Amino acid sequence: MENQNNKKWEISTLESSIRRKVGTKYADMIHESLSSFGWKKDIAYYHACESERVIKEALDSTKEISKTDSSSTAITKAILLAASPDNGKQHILSAQFQAEAHTIASAQATHSLCDFLSVIVYWSFQLDTVSNSPSSNKLNLFNVNKFLKKLPQYSMTSKLIESVTSSPEFSYLAAYVNTTKHNSLINSSLSVSFDTDNKNGMRIKEFSYTDFSGNINNYDCKWSHDFLFVENCAVLLKLITVGNSLNDYFK
Repeated sequence: MENQNNKKWEISTLESSIRRKVGTKYADMIHESLSSFGWKKDIAYYHACESERVIKEALDSTKEISKTDSSSTAITKAILLAASPDNGKQHILSAQFQAEAHTIASAQATHSLCDFLSVIVYWSFQLDTVSNSPSSNKLNLFNVNKFLKKLPQYSMTSKLIESVTSSPEFSYLAAYVNTTKHNSLINSSLSVSFDTDNKNGMRIKEFSYTDFSGNINNYDCKWSHDFLFVENCAVLLKLITVGNSLNDYFK
């Protein structure tokens, strides 16, 4: 989630605008979700940073790894030590476990932002007053946007939500979170690439996910850093853009 703060969403401004233009009831309905959005965003970033910190600390505390070793060499040594039969590997295995736990926590926190935003959009646009709108206790970006598409006055926000849900970054995030939450863990471990990208670190293994439409989607191995700090940041920035469209609509 690098540069996550470069783009801002003035959450308090939106709540004030809703309170002034729509009414106290609707401002109150979005208050907790707005507050939670900022809080969960920070939680996602915290766990992303922790996932890398625990690995770095494990490498730094390994006597077989020199401070002059390149990152690829250090990770390679750690992988070999983790596979060895002696007891000196335990701190490396523990760091991998912790890093994986932080990755799952960060991903789930990021994904929950989508649900918070669907609640905010629903109540801001007073969709509860429109016939055949989705149930307020079963909201997500998909069913909210499916309904918004029928209301041309909200076309800008609808298009921006579509840009979130149609992105490959969101697709992977949703598949990863739904799989690790409902089906099974997706293992990740230390890895080194000697291809042209020359990457190293924690890597999430490939997996398959059947979406709600019954389509089977296959996802390749992915570096945890790319997932947490690049792709999920892209999702976050798109969500913030949706939020800003609400501010623009009610200003």
